[in-house]
Amino acid sequence: MTQLVPRTWKATLSQLRDAVHRIIDRWSGRRRAAVEEDRPLPAWLVSGGPLIDLEESDDDILVIAELPGLTRDDFAVEVTADRLTLRGKKERIARSEGEGYFYSERSGGAFLRTIDLPCDVDPDKAKAEYRQGLLRVTLPKTEQAKSRRIRVRVE
Repeated sequence: MTQLVPRTWKATLSQLRDAVHRIIDRWSGRRRAAVEEDRPLPAWLVSGGPLIDLEESDDDILVIAELPGLTRDDFAVEVTADRLTLRGKKERIARSEGEGYFYSERSGGAFLRTIDLPCDVDPDKAKAEYRQGLLRVTLPKTEQAKSRRIRVRVE
């Protein structure tokens, strides 16, 4: 299969791969050695934002998001009828290389996560609670969304 790819394309793809690694290194503040050792990227970078659980009941949708190390002023929650958006910034603590310090896997930076909801919710009645690094957003369903649910009895 590799014989089918022109030699000039191979060089270009190799350069592109190296450029992407350099950009990720600069953006995440990680050293090149960590990438070469195939260390995983931070979970928030892979998923595109904080990791979440989404639960649906008859009346509500509950979204639980992991936001460790943040204060309430570090993030914002926006709700529309069919979408929840989490945005914020985690500051990276500056460290100087010194005695007993090898490397850091903790990272910082801005994040944005938009979650499409499975049904319409009432944004005016949404409630959010943040405790110990977990954000719990309760989104009450609209009456139309509740009425569309059909219960099926199995006998």
